[in-house]
Amino acid sequence: MKKKNSLISLIIIVLLGAPFLPAQDMLVATKVSQRASVIQRIGTTDVTVVYHSPLAKNRKIFGGIVPFDFVVDGIEYPWRAGSNENTTIEFTHDVTIQGQPLPKGKYGLHIYVKENEWIYIFSNKADNWGSFSYNKEEDALRVTAKPKKTNYQEWLSYEFVNREPESVILELHWSNVKCTIKIDVDVTSNVLTDVKNKEEKTSDDYIKLAQLTLKKDNTKIDEALEYADQSLALGEEFRNKMLKSELLAKKGLQKESEKLKQEAVSLGKGFPYYYYYPLSFMFLEGEKPKTFNLLSKILKKEPKNWVAHLAMGEYYIKDGNQEKATFHFQKAHEYDNGKSKNYTRYMYLSNTLILEN
Repeated sequence: MKKKNSLISLIIIVLLGAPFLPAQDMLVATKVSQRASVIQRIGTTDVTVVYHSPLAKNRKIFGGIVPFDFVVDGIEYPWRAGSNENTTIEFTHDVTIQGQPLPKGKYGLHIYVKENEWIYIFSNKADNWGSFSYNKEEDALRVTAKPKKTNYQEWLSYEFVNREPESVILELHWSNVKCTIKIDVDVTSNVLTDVKNKEEKTSDDYIKLAQLTLKKDNTKIDEALEYADQSLALGEEFRNKMLKSELLAKKGLQKESEKLKQEAVSLGKGFPYYYYYPLSFMFLEGEKPKTFNLLSKILKKEPKNWVAHLAMGEYYIKDGNQEKATFHFQKAHEYDNGKSKNYTRYMYLSNTLILEN
């Protein structure tokens, strides 16, 4: 009897969802279950879910119109994780789902629903109508997740929640059930891959390659040095000179490192030298006095250096001195005659309001 009921359910689902629906029925279906999409960027990776969102209409959903353990003649019939065409999910870089690796690409998303466990299925075929022609042999990945009871929601939705720098939770919510899966990315590896794949690399690209190579594996100093030299070959500047100085210091070549550091300082100009370099000591190394001393020397030598004033304003915010922070943002705005004038004005006015309140 159970097998007969399952077969009847299958026939009904096929009839209701088949791709050869008359035009009028198709119009009704798309009005009832509207197309929706959500997208989230994690690091440099875009995750996009496209689905059709049905309404519950007081029906029993899970264990009802979405049956549990739907198997007929030994064949699994998963749910299309939405309505109309199968739900799709796309990744612009390799990811891990529930700790399992999945290559970048676009996948059909199906879910085999059990009462206490769901199996998320990522199919290499992403253009099916529903799950009716689903073929297990086309699976790219299967992972399990635990559904939970929650507040009632009439429409099916997907949402990205609990966002972290290198991970996010994808949440499906319909009726009184939520179910989530975790998506992780390796941001450093992805950026490294993207920069390496660029056909024409700039000096800045080689600087990034050196920094990210070392971040990925701090033993690869020689490889990072090669990238630094490639950047220098395209033109010597403060950043690539300082980068090579730091790499040489890591190799224990202190004399050579100090020589390059002095050469780098002599080339120092603009944001890389007056802003990012001094603030890096405070924000990356926790060396506030080092930042203050360097900015003080710059401003003593160049009292109208608006970039250094901007950096000093950031220093005093970190130091908890709002009055001095506002003073330096005012000076940054006063001396800035370039394209950053609106930004320095904003920093001055917003910090003035903070000071007054």
